[in-house]
Amino acid sequence: MKFVMRNKFFWVFLLVVFALSVLPHPIHTPEYWITLLNYIGLYSIVAIGLVLLTGIGGMTSFGQAAFVGVGAYS
Repeated sequence: MKFVMRNKFFWVFLLVVFALSVLPHPIHTPEYWITLLNYIGLYSIVAIGLVLLTGIGGMTSFGQAAFVGVGAYS
């Protein structure tokens, strides 16, 4: 944990996340970019979940794959 707190990139990352959460409100952002960022966020959450489950945990879950597949087709 000490390494993360001393790392400059960690603080830059936190600053960028804070700026992205604050800046789009006063500035007019096109709906296309908001939708695109939503898709990127959702797909990254799915990818992180699969990496944690299959890569780090070493488990095979057909239920999660089916859930993602149903969500993709609906």
